[in-house]
Amino acid sequence: MQCANLTDDQLWLLIAQNTEKLSALIHQQFEFDDADSAAIHLRARADLIRFASKFQREYRQYADELRRRYHLG
Repeated sequence: MQCANLTDDQLWLLIAQNTEKLSALIHQQFEFDDADSAAIHLRARADLIRFASKFQREYRQYADELRRRYHLG
């Protein structure tokens, strides 16, 4: 997604949604920590790490675009 084509409001909304998704992943991790099966636990942990990395990259892109637009200096 090209961040430069989005409005400020759209970027802020995406940041908020991204934050909610990451929070849900963290809660999901706690649930997996309580699971009995080690194989499911390892596979789920790998998926959670992959998704968290994706959300972190997206968050950084959105925030960087807002910083670029409103750079003070």
